[in-house]
Amino acid sequence: SDPRSAGALEVPGFSDWLYPLEGGLLFGVGKDADAQGRLQGVKVALFDVRDAANPRVLDSQRFGSAGSTSALDYSAHGLAQLSVGTRTRLALPVMAQGADLALPGVLLQRFEVDTVARSLALKPAIELGAGWMDLATARTLLQGELVHQLTDGKLRTWAW
Repeated sequence: SDPRSAGALEVPGFSDWLYPLEGGLLFGVGKDADAQGRLQGVKVALFDVRDAANPRVLDSQRFGSAGSTSALDYSAHGLAQLSVGTRTRLALPVMAQGADLALPGVLLQRFEVDTVARSLALKPAIELGAGWMDLATARTLLQGELVHQLTDGKLRTWAW
């Protein structure tokens, strides 16, 4: 009933989306930026907010360069999440633009957050192709040890 700012954290770029995880963790998805504020690609970060007065970044990763996008840029349904014991699995479709301005690579980027070790592990990406893809309608489902991806009317399945 009386919101207030408890702490602050300055980081390059910004998170459009923040997902609360167990143990006072936040998983953020947005864009990285350079010192002049120019966007530098899709950025994911794991934040420790247990002590609200002293939030901190535990890890972050960047995908692609300027012009890169994720499915969350087009739809709130862009990120898939599944908790398995003390781990949270996350899958995010990304169009990673290279510095050479060739067609972007489209990846299903996978992550695991260990909520006890407070760590972010980057899993090998699943390559979905090259070129422009309609990420607004892309949907991912994590089910047990499987990853299901529906993109452009095609349903594909892989082992996690």
